Amino acid sequence: MYLLRHGATPPNLVEPPVMQGDGIDQPLAPIGREQAARAAEWLAHRPIRAIYSSPLQRAMETAGLIAEKHGLAVEPVDAIREVKVGRWEGSNWTEVERNYPEQYRAFREDPGVNGYPGGETLQGLLNRVTPALESLMTRHAGGEFVVTAHSVVNRVYVGSLLGIPFARGYFLPQANCCVNIVRWRDGKAKLVTFNAIGHLM
Repeated sequence: MYLLRHGATPPNLVEPPVMQGDGIDQPLAPIGREQAARAAEWLAHRPIRAIYSSPLQRAMETAGLIAEKHGLAVEPVDAIREVKVGRWEGSNWTEVERNYPEQYRAFREDPGVNGYPGGETLQGLLNRVTPALESLMTRHAGGEFVVTAHSVVNRVYVGSLLGIPFARGYFLPQANCCVNIVRWRDGKAKLVTFNAIGHLM
């Protein structure tokens, strides 16, 4: 499985970045389309059997550019849409720390249990993402396929494969249009490539 983060959107590009969650649904910025085109070119010669995506615009647009190279349709998977960030949607972390100091501290200590206010916990996110990805890997065992998802989705899932606690795994790097490669063998997933960005250079 080639697990990608979508290309950059305008909220990704401001400094500090704005949390989009699953509620802010914007298309890619021009640089995001360029990133997706480079990822598509990198994957163009792989024997890709299928392409799946979060239904949010930024992921579907990224997946669409990859799909064009293979003559495939993109299949949306609702279970891999980005985490619900609740009342923090549209904010950056500086604003969150200032406006929600106690909830911010609790989140930083254990986001698996202390989730986004009005949104999801990271344990809840992992519980919906893992079965969906494992189902796809079982379906395509012996073949190669693409999934385009999101920063927090990828961090939480990859962190679980590495055995990293949520409080640390949440901050794993996931560059826009990076590629993680996950191998499925004997009913078990193994991370073999993490946050690859050579195709973007």
